[in-house]
Amino acid sequence: MRTALLLITLISMQFVTAQSNVKEIFFNDHPTDKLTFQLYPNPFSGGKLHIISNSKEIKNIIILNILGEVVFKTSTFGNYVMPNNLKTGIYIVKIKQGPQQGLTRLVVP
Repeated sequence: MRTALLLITLISMQFVTAQSNVKEIFFNDHPTDKLTFQLYPNPFSGGKLHIISNSKEIKNIIILNILGEVVFKTSTFGNYVMPNNLKTGIYIVKIKQGPQQGLTRLVVP
């Protein structure tokens, strides 16, 4: 019984920490406009992940797992990234370009 309670407590603490990380990443920014962008291929199976957006500014890209943990982070002027460390799952991709930012879902089969 004590082991189960300890396990539940540890899982709860990890979830609260992940929520705090997400709040810090998403709510500390105050962009003025929503960035519209497309990712392909989605589902993503490795290699190049192409990013299409209208903005010409540098792309600040963050990929988060479902726990809110950052699993990939980079900045680029290019139209693709290569996040080859992604395991099977569903991810949130946040891209910020200048005052604009947007979110979308990425599936890795």
